[in-house]
Amino acid sequence: MRVRLIAGKQKELIYYFKSKKGYTWKELSDHLGVNKPALIEWKLENNLMPLKAYEKMDPEGLFSKEIVEIKEEGWGKRKGGRVSKGNIKNISKPAESEKLSEFIGIVLGDGNIKAEKNFGVYQVRIAGNSRKEGKYLNFIYRLSEELFGIKPRRFNKEPSTGYVCLDSKRVVDYLIEKGLKSGNKIVNGVKIPYWIKSNKKFLKCCVRGLIDTDGCVSKISNKDPNLARITFTNHNLELLKDTKKALETLGYHPSKLINNRVIYLSRQKEIKRYVKDIGFSNSKHIRRLKKIAP
Repeated sequence: MRVRLIAGKQKELIYYFKSKKGYTWKELSDHLGVNKPALIEWKLENNLMPLKAYEKMDPEGLFSKEIVEIKEEGWGKRKGGRVSKGNIKNISKPAESEKLSEFIGIVLGDGNIKAEKNFGVYQVRIAGNSRKEGKYLNFIYRLSEELFGIKPRRFNKEPSTGYVCLDSKRVVDYLIEKGLKSGNKIVNGVKIPYWIKSNKKFLKCCVRGLIDTDGCVSKISNKDPNLARITFTNHNLELLKDTKKALETLGYHPSKLINNRVIYLSRQKEIKRYVKDIGFSNSKHIRRLKKIAP
């Protein structure tokens, strides 16, 4: 059974109990008998916590008045094994296109796909800095709605972290069909889908999505304050190699892999060509580039 508290109270309970016991996050996860990633999802209120975990943290019932409802396991299921109406709502299935390619690049960068069949939870979630990337998160919201024909959820969980979420089994199934995977992207070694690699127009847009999310623009060094560099950082080695190969396919000369997590473009002619041919949808990078190379 799982317990639903008033919004914000599940997070408050976790922090209250952790502080009271003086636990580290690892010690707290061990105490509750859950792995750390699951605990983080509870803390972010992306998942409901089990009733047993709640009872361990609130034996005195201090938060009992904050309980909205208690749900049975598999509460998202409906007759015939189908998930709830909210998760099976009709969507538009977009054709392979430049816009879909950019969206997939965004998901490969700052996105996550969740498919929890046991609980009927299907979600595509994209994160960003709500202070520095508010306009970009709005762009992702509009792009998502245009592609799939349903309204995403746009919300903040932390002071500077914003999310765009698509809660739809059909969207999840469609993206998996198009080459993405649910779960941990690093463990799964997610790559750029083949249909994008085989089309340079699609590849440019996918690279834009990747750089907009996991890339940054910076000056090459303090000695060269007006020379820019575009850096891409990702801990998924397979995706890092794929992005390097994609840039090479498009005629760029990225650096070698640095510590198996970073590549960059530093030839100034290629920086200018990147801006012209691929460009940025994330205005944060445009503002940064103008400061370095006005």
